[in-house]
Amino acid sequence: MFLNDIKVLDIGSYVAGPAAATVMSDFGADVVKVEPLDGDPYRTLLGGVLAEYPNFFWDQDSRNKRSLSIDFTTDAGRDAIDRLIRRSDVVITNYRPELLARLKLTYEDVRALNEPVIYGQVNSFGLDGPDANRTGFDATGWWARSGLMDAVRRPGVAPAVSTPGMGDHPTSMSLFGGIMAALYRRQSTGEGAHVHTSLLANGAWSHCMMIQGALIGFDLSDQRSPEDVARAPLATMYQTSDDRTILLSILNPDKEWPKFAAVLGHEEWIDDPRFVDRIARYEHREELYELLLASFASDTADNWRGRLDAAGVTYSVAQTMSEVINDEQMYVNDVLTEVEPGDHFYAYTVNSPFWMSGAEKRTPRLAPGIGEHTTEVLVELGFSNAEIETMLADGIARQRDED
Repeated sequence: MFLNDIKVLDIGSYVAGPAAATVMSDFGADVVKVEPLDGDPYRTLLGGVLAEYPNFFWDQDSRNKRSLSIDFTTDAGRDAIDRLIRRSDVVITNYRPELLARLKLTYEDVRALNEPVIYGQVNSFGLDGPDANRTGFDATGWWARSGLMDAVRRPGVAPAVSTPGMGDHPTSMSLFGGIMAALYRRQSTGEGAHVHTSLLANGAWSHCMMIQGALIGFDLSDQRSPEDVARAPLATMYQTSDDRTILLSILNPDKEWPKFAAVLGHEEWIDDPRFVDRIARYEHREELYELLLASFASDTADNWRGRLDAAGVTYSVAQTMSEVINDEQMYVNDVLTEVEPGDHFYAYTVNSPFWMSGAEKRTPRLAPGIGEHTTEVLVELGFSNAEIETMLADGIARQRDED
């Protein structure tokens, strides 16, 4: 694995920062996850709402890591963190800037201990400006503040809440990419780097095409109406007879229109003056939309799948979660990948979203318990058995109780 000589210190919480460390761990990096004595609060995010299930949020984003549970506000705990910093290639954090300053864990603090370190940082709204220290999650920074939440709603319908981690995970990939670029640069220059991104920046990047339009005055968000769904009848949603949703995405209609009309059983539309070319279809878009509504409502989603697939029309059915986890495409492409065998709930987990020829990924190892590797890591850092026993006895560090 091409990152097996890279040591990563994960000193963040929740998702956007730590998930970047998870991706590095997939390719072999040794990731030490620092947790408070009662564990990362991400461990309890599901709380008692789903008590019958394991904390699958935590398990997804903390695989392959080693857990060091320690109070680093104490002298001995801070000594351990400083030793970790000195030996690490990469330090990842998503703490607020003012908290990092208070904890003496800013880039400048870390660089003073390890000059060539790559310091990967993510926060909600960027490092400058009045909101630099404002708390936030992907729902508030990536989804709502960036304009995505308002942009994707149906006209006349209230905005929807984002799904958990929906913005955190793409943001973590930006951070991962920046860290890897900095490691590449360090190979030739020997220099460390401060790599930073934010939830807000990644939300803006996610729909930058429409923001770019707004910058030159193309902002129609206050003029939307329920009729807007008919504005692009070849790139919108339709309901089938069994109440499933089909999303068309015919962006090359000159090529796809004839075969699409044929699939619908209306070859006469191909040469219909109302639909004969792109301009005509736009001028008669509302008529076309109504005709397509009726067509799709006449049959089931499965039957439409067969016809549209056979013709090579670009579309997708909005899949339910049960369909997603039974989708063959997910497994044959290693999107859902097998985890290590053992006495646990999981057979598969969601893989990090890229592969490289000649670069093996490790079989995902289960997320650690709180302090599962505390003693192991402290020994590696040079602490004696007596020092470790004292830290455990004094409540400075925590080792997971044996099952």
